[in-house]
Amino acid sequence: MIAGQRIKIHKTELEGCYGQYLHEKRIIQLHNKLPEHEIIPTLRHEMLHAAFHIAGISFCENFEEEACVRCIDEVFFPAYERILKRLK
Repeated sequence: MIAGQRIKIHKTELEGCYGQYLHEKRIIQLHNKLPEHEIIPTLRHEMLHAAFHIAGISFCENFEEEACVRCIDEVFFPAYERILKRLK
């Protein structure tokens, strides 16, 4: 569930990417040959795409969705996870 909307997760054959979010179908697709250590980061990445679409941010003029998702993925989450480890 993301913002009250059920998002299905399917493993399937994908070319050229680890995952993708299909907004019209409310489906996250993950490449079926994804290495185990890449599943959670890829799912998290695609969930961010879904959140941006559901919130309407993706449809804003001059919005660079991939850049924002990558920023959150590569900058925010590593910092957040370091803090979580310190708090445990």
